[in-house]
Amino acid sequence: MLEPAPSVARGPADLLAAMPYVVGAHLDQCVIVVFVNPDDRLTDVVAFDRETPLSVKVEQSIAMASTTATGAAYVVGYGPLSDRDQLIELADKLHTAVPVGHCLLVCGDRYYCLVADCPCTPAGGAVLDPDSSVLPAEMAFRGLVALPSGQAVDDFIAVDTDARERITASLAALPELLPDPVDVVHNSMAIARSGDRLTDEQAAHLAVALTITGGLVAAWRATTDQQWQHDLWRDLTRRVPDAYVTTPANLVAWTAWRRRESLLAWTALTRAATMAPDNSLSVLIATFLTTPLKPEKLPWPPPEDFPVERLLG
Repeated sequence: MLEPAPSVARGPADLLAAMPYVVGAHLDQCVIVVFVNPDDRLTDVVAFDRETPLSVKVEQSIAMASTTATGAAYVVGYGPLSDRDQLIELADKLHTAVPVGHCLLVCGDRYYCLVADCPCTPAGGAVLDPDSSVLPAEMAFRGLVALPSGQAVDDFIAVDTDARERITASLAALPELLPDPVDVVHNSMAIARSGDRLTDEQAAHLAVALTITGGLVAAWRATTDQQWQHDLWRDLTRRVPDAYVTTPANLVAWTAWRRRESLLAWTALTRAATMAPDNSLSVLIATFLTTPLKPEKLPWPPPEDFPVERLLG
């Protein structure tokens, strides 16, 4: 099957239509820096909370630009009109490293071009109309999802209270002698790959297996960006008690990073780190999220003789 052609942004309207699919949700309080190659094709993106210090935005954006054949960068802010000056300053400082095309501010249902003397929007802004672009359809065809809001991202991995109670009961009923954790991980992933959901007992066995280093490493080594893996770890994150949630939440963050769903990755990582501060896998994934390393530059799974456990410190 032929791979779909890369998406092409043909102006500010296309860029804004694509943004929710690039970051994973429709947002209204953030700053996004988009990078395109010399052919004006979308290549990379870095997203920040609008309250992130300007120096951090500039440093990480310049670092991202240095890792790819960047033709230009576009700065897009979502927030009140009072963000105008900070967005212009970000664009000006980034322009010292890479040409900055549009600098846009989205406020409500209108967007404004902040580049001096640019005629792409009138002084009062232009109407934001995502339906006028084909990019949302192209992004959806590639399997990208745009949740309706940042809160929806939180809800995506929110606790399933009833399921958690059942898993808690299943955990209490497990025998003292448990199967090998690596076997449990492989068997569980085989079930998920076939399209089936783990039973409460199977989920309980997997939850315990992931608390053991061998099980954790086996699961991480086997997890890439496949949808069924993404669904498995998200489902387990929602179903298991808090004491068991760190590793599956980390694995949600891992698959999200590899799928370039940075917003979901941070949300899942926060969930994992809240339950187990400073756990080594969360720290490692956070490092990937805050550096310009691209998922395709880190082949995964690694060779069988590669000591993945060393990455965990």
